[in-house]
Amino acid sequence: MLTFGLVSPREAIGATLAGKNALLFLLSLLALSLLVGKSGFFDWAALRCARIAKGNARSLYRNAFVLGAIVTAILSLDTTAVILTPVMLALVRRLKLPAAPYIVLCALVANVGSLLIPISNLTNILFADAFHLTFAAFAARMVAPQIVALATTYALLRRQFRRQIAEHFDGESLPEPASVVPNRAYFLVCVTVLVVVLIGYFLAPLVRIEPYVIAFAGTGVLAIAGAASGRVRIRAVSELSWGVFPFVVGLFVAVQGLENLGIIGLSSGWLAHMRPGSPEKFLAAAGATAFASNIMNNLPAALIARSVLLASHADTGTVLAALIGADVGPIVTPFGSLATMLVLALARREGEEVRSGRLVILGLWAAPAIVVATTLALGLALSLAR
Repeated sequence: MLTFGLVSPREAIGATLAGKNALLFLLSLLALSLLVGKSGFFDWAALRCARIAKGNARSLYRNAFVLGAIVTAILSLDTTAVILTPVMLALVRRLKLPAAPYIVLCALVANVGSLLIPISNLTNILFADAFHLTFAAFAARMVAPQIVALATTYALLRRQFRRQIAEHFDGESLPEPASVVPNRAYFLVCVTVLVVVLIGYFLAPLVRIEPYVIAFAGTGVLAIAGAASGRVRIRAVSELSWGVFPFVVGLFVAVQGLENLGIIGLSSGWLAHMRPGSPEKFLAAAGATAFASNIMNNLPAALIARSVLLASHADTGTVLAALIGADVGPIVTPFGSLATMLVLALARREGEEVRSGRLVILGLWAAPAIVVATTLALGLALSLAR
């Protein structure tokens, strides 16, 4: 875009600065998740899931799904992909259970479970920032769609893997969850900070501070507590996924180029002609972003959708419907979202492979069902709230 003059250097800098809140939030979330991982929280949670299941493999699968949904909601889908996936794989290998159902579970719940609050997905942060949606307003509108999305996904996963999920497992050899917590004091600080930070996200607009300030404050507390307990060293900075930032900045600039070409204007005109708040407009917005996400990845698809929605002065319902497509929709192709790519790459590194063709076949019938059900739930929730 820069080389061919479709975007000027001034415009590139402006596009990046316009997304600074999203970039700072992403950095704070990555740091917070990394420090929580140092406490042994994810290993502890996975063992708790297995203990609660009491030898019932189907209960374990349900517990793993619930854990993935919770981690995705409060620590983002990338945390589920990067930290929870290896933990779950290690657990099922120890229990001698088939890994494929859990790999697909992690990939799907990372995407589908990321609707609830802005921090759950980078696309949410981008939309909430652009359309001035507070945490409370966002969550109030998305709680019903999130429940429907998770319930539909779990039902489809159970149907897909009904023959591969064993009935029982031998949990006698599992250690006590407390045994994987290297420092109890730091663990308790992590849990407390997570609760306080989550509450702080909702209170931030009342005191007129950006939510990323809350996340950075939590990160600072954990860094100090981690250093004092010997769990965190300065080299932990190198463990952050720094490569994602030039990737996102590049997307900001690329979308600015598309705006300059007039593509955004054509799309916004099509959307503006549809009846505001109508089910067909919601489904069109969700379907378009879901399709685009599976073709080009959900981050560029969400950025293009954001520009189209801003240009067409879309209502809040249409904005959230488009976000549903970007969050829930990219489960057909392995490159539909970064989280899916990370889950599959980590599984492959651990010697477990889920063929892309199998994932595509599952996604082709699962994605439309989940997107339509979730979008209709959004429409119903908004109509009842009026």
